[in-house]
Amino acid sequence: MSLKFKNKLCTGCHLCELVCSAFHLGEFAPTRARIRVKNNPLEGKSTVMACFSCPDAPCIAACSRDAISREGPRQPLFVDPEKCDGCGGDPACVPACPYGAMYFDTVAHYALACDLCGGDPQCVRYCYSGAVSFSNGKSPAADSE
Repeated sequence: MSLKFKNKLCTGCHLCELVCSAFHLGEFAPTRARIRVKNNPLEGKSTVMACFSCPDAPCIAACSRDAISREGPRQPLFVDPEKCDGCGGDPACVPACPYGAMYFDTVAHYALACDLCGGDPQCVRYCYSGAVSFSNGKSPAADSE
């Protein structure tokens, strides 16, 4: 199970970040969202990114605190905020992600990964352009067309 992105449809509105942070934190804080949008105004493109639930999940292996887990292959990651100390402000899991889809919450000081909102991803629900969808497919894919 993972999110799938069609970047050519992304308008760069950041609504996905807002609903993600509102769902998880009860506040509109895009920098604390588990999904991110990068706008490139010079090229007129936006790129949306969140955890693909990689089969090998190098972020799990990089975590020295055993704070990142999941129930099985291709299942969403769970970061235990009680175990994660952010590696003293330099989290090893963030650079370990080959997609750049692990984030660090600089307010709460723990790593963030998409947990698919418990099976009902709010970003998919509110993405009016269709740039974010939910897939049970086996291979991660980002359509950069």
